[in-house]
Amino acid sequence: MLKIAKGLVIAALVLLIIYGVDEAASRSMDGEGAKETGFLPVNAMVRGLAFGGSAIALSIATFFIAREVSTFVWIMLIINGVLIAIGGAVAGSAPVTGLGALVIALGIIKRFRDAKIARMV
Repeated sequence: MLKIAKGLVIAALVLLIIYGVDEAASRSMDGEGAKETGFLPVNAMVRGLAFGGSAIALSIATFFIAREVSTFVWIMLIINGVLIAIGGAVAGSAPVTGLGALVIALGIIKRFRDAKIARMV
């Protein structure tokens, strides 16, 4: 299950990076303001649901799947949460920032749960 969890959290990070780069491309100023789409041919709503929503769902699923001790997983959860929170802050979206905080909290919980399991063994 740990390999699956690592795959999910890496997939979530890749989705967040693609989403962030596409959003940055759509916001780049080229004289006439922000464009509707970036390099992907989708509008902002579809981009947010497909890439941002999927990344959040994968990060949350990773937390519940990863039962073994893994430093990699909790660090990646915190990184994903920070990226989500930054994206929410840039977009001015409190719910997205809150979801980023949730993913960060899951990473912190995973870290302390792993430490407790390691002490018991």
